[in-house]
Amino acid sequence: MLDGAWALDDPRVATVPLEHWTAAGMAPGWAVALRARRGWDAGRIALFDAGVRRYWQRSTALARRDRHWPPPRRRHVVVVERDPLAVRPWVQLLGTSAWLLYADDLDPARSHPELLAWLLAVGDRMAATGEVTMAAVQAAAWWLVADDAAASAFGAAARRVRRPDAAAVAATADAVAWMRRLHHETLRPPPAGPPERPIPGTGLLVPRALEAEPPRLVGRWVAAAEGAVSAWRGRWRREDGDAVAALGRWLADDVPPLLVTERDTLLWDPDVASRTAPLEAALAHADGVAVAAMRDDLAVVARHGRAFLDAVVDPATLPAAAPEVDAEQRGYSHLHPGRRLVAYDVAEPGMERRQGPPLPWARAMLAARTAHEWGHLADAAGFVARTVDEVEWARRVRRLGALFDDTVAAAPSRVRRATAADLSALAREAPTAGAALARIALARLPDWRANLVARAFLSDLEAEVYARHNVRALSSAYPPAARWRRLARPLYEYQYLRPALGFVRLDDPRAFLFDSTWVADDLVAPGFVDGARFDALAEAVGACCEAHAVDPARLRPRGAAGRPDPRQLAR
Repeated sequence: MLDGAWALDDPRVATVPLEHWTAAGMAPGWAVALRARRGWDAGRIALFDAGVRRYWQRSTALARRDRHWPPPRRRHVVVVERDPLAVRPWVQLLGTSAWLLYADDLDPARSHPELLAWLLAVGDRMAATGEVTMAAVQAAAWWLVADDAAASAFGAAARRVRRPDAAAVAATADAVAWMRRLHHETLRPPPAGPPERPIPGTGLLVPRALEAEPPRLVGRWVAAAEGAVSAWRGRWRREDGDAVAALGRWLADDVPPLLVTERDTLLWDPDVASRTAPLEAALAHADGVAVAAMRDDLAVVARHGRAFLDAVVDPATLPAAAPEVDAEQRGYSHLHPGRRLVAYDVAEPGMERRQGPPLPWARAMLAARTAHEWGHLADAAGFVARTVDEVEWARRVRRLGALFDDTVAAAPSRVRRATAADLSALAREAPTAGAALARIALARLPDWRANLVARAFLSDLEAEVYARHNVRALSSAYPPAARWRRLARPLYEYQYLRPALGFVRLDDPRAFLFDSTWVADDLVAPGFVDGARFDALAEAVGACCEAHAVDPARLRPRGAAGRPDPRQLAR
């Protein structure tokens, strides 16, 4: 199915969704869409195809020989088009499920497939570690398997492209010669002699004569990173007192059902709507474009809050206090502890809401998170009911546990030996290890129930962005000895891709999950599970999720009359 409206929704970027490219290159249908809607020419698409092929081939070869090198995976390719400073540099989009590239990276006159392939490989390293300035050094094994022609083509392109971090890319080109002289525990073992300095987590070994080079390259990357971020901030730096005052007036006049906070400090409260001075003081030095974006963000939070409150048949049934905020789930917006309102934090970690324009798809995620948070409140009030009796529910849960036990029993003996300690620990948590894994897979059922409520209030774009943001790679969260737990977690997230929830439209949801989250590499290839058993487990998890429905007696149809006063709901 060729849809992808979400991918071209933001005019600053053009995106190749992960389901529209493979190790061979871009799907023809998406290439046609980019030509028609974004003016991509044949040369740009050919460079994309050649670059992803080299990325896939070299990363595959490295992963086979180097236990530290991650296998290639499909992610969304997001390309910042006309203005390189329109998006904050190095940001991780869609929950680390996207690479951030620039127009020059795909310009045949400036770039080269070798540069694009390296950018994808280094981007994988950044996504896995959350760190930018060490990435080029940590990925130096790339150059131990590249030939002279590849290194030369990369160097020429690295010095031509114009990116916010161009200095870092050029510094890497300068460093390729010494990186190709490094040793590696398996790719190029060192000769007998004095021990060489290891680069942790990479298998790389640095000869004494080169020990000054890695920190020197990191230093150049630090300087380039600081310069890129400084340039981005400078591009948008302009205070706008009128915009701040207008935001305060809108809040005072409109009285939306929300809270504005700065971390744990309340800046605006509908109980005292005219008291806008704390918010205005907090935003006095914010960028004007950021203040305007906050106004639009708050309008989205207000729209979803009002839509939910309009639909509640009896507001008195909502809990007196919101559930405690789950730190793992907090982001974009959150239910305020102790209040029946969604809060918008102007100091949200990682968002930089006072600086520059919002990230691509941030507003769609904000909308989805807001509806999701209201959904949690509805679930806490009992608005989502189980649709099967206790006997049937117990049967579905037992079946899921039994399928897990059968899957463990069918795994190769080497897999069971490697995970024996964790299987024993799981068996101490429940009657069987499979029953414990079933509990892990179903631990997010409150999120499922919240999303059943939220889906009625979300646009297709908002729902699609939410699903893509929440289906993500989890390898780093689970060591190899705990990979049975690693299997249980994506079985729940996979439900976001299936038709029952209606969040996303995909021709092959399983391929999306397997190829973009390392499920195929971490779980299928080693023999933990095969496609048929995964499908059976997914169906069993789905049967438990789908045994729930929103009670129509508790939520009236959208748009019905009777909007409550948010000041009556705030406590």
